[in-house]
Order: sequence, then C-alpha cells, then structure tokens
Amino acid sequence: MTSVEYQQLVEFLGRQFTAIDRRFGEVDLRFTELRQDMLGHFDAIYHRFDRLEQRLGR
Repeated sequence: MTSVEYQQLVEFLGRQFTAIDRRFGEVDLRFTELRQDMLGHFDAIYHRFDRLEQRLGR
C-alpha cells in the first residue's frame, strides 16, 4: 500500500466514523426524549394514585 493509498484510506475511514458517531448521537437523543416522555407518564400516574388515595382517605 502506497502512502497515498494509506492517506485515502484514513480519510475514508474518518468520514465513516464521523457518520457513525453522528448516528449514535441521534439515537442517544431519541432515547433521551423517550425517557423524558416515559417519566412524564409515570409522574402523571403517580399523581393520579395520590389523588385516589386522598379520595379514599388514606
């Protein structure tokens, strides 16, 4: 492998890893959004349980 081929390979792999890193960032953001959405739903459920317990006098 010549030094030019090696440099081309390094540049190509660099672009590939940059693209993969970007995709992982996007997936991480989606999981963060999903987690926040789920926690919001759990908060709503716990709030309803609290109201129910208050109505039942516990």
